[in-house]
Amino acid sequence: MKIRFDLEEDDVSVLKNKNVRADYYLDSYLEVFALENNKNIFLFSTTLHSTIIITFSRQLIELHRTSKKQVLDTFGNANVYTFKKVGNYMVITNFDVFSNSEEWEYTFDFNAFVKAYTKALQRHLGNLVVKDANIIKRPNFVLLSQGLNELEGIVQEK
Repeated sequence: MKIRFDLEEDDVSVLKNKNVRADYYLDSYLEVFALENNKNIFLFSTTLHSTIIITFSRQLIELHRTSKKQVLDTFGNANVYTFKKVGNYMVITNFDVFSNSEEWEYTFDFNAFVKAYTKALQRHLGNLVVKDANIIKRPNFVLLSQGLNELEGIVQEK
């Protein structure tokens, strides 16, 4: 299993612009995909991507600790995502608020998903540092790194 983060505009020139803060780049549009059994599965999209990644990382950590259902309300669309842990699996449900209906539901091995997500987050943060080493000073980057550290601990437990 793999997780992929696609930034719509991977334009790092904003990081070099003194009139624009790095948070602008951290909050660009993001799509998240899972690749499992050679199938590319769209999970969610959002604006304010660092905020959603911070939140989603915390929700995965909470799901691991308590198995309590988590709800992710992304920015920029009318979908609400529910994450439930059922045994060793995670069930993700996409609910469309406009149509008041369930769009889809996927089931993944929880440990495989967390491991793949952690690797994707490592790649994402590594790419950010390569593009602008000063980004590590931004509050959102610090929170992203903290979530990554906790997720790495979960992966190592397995």
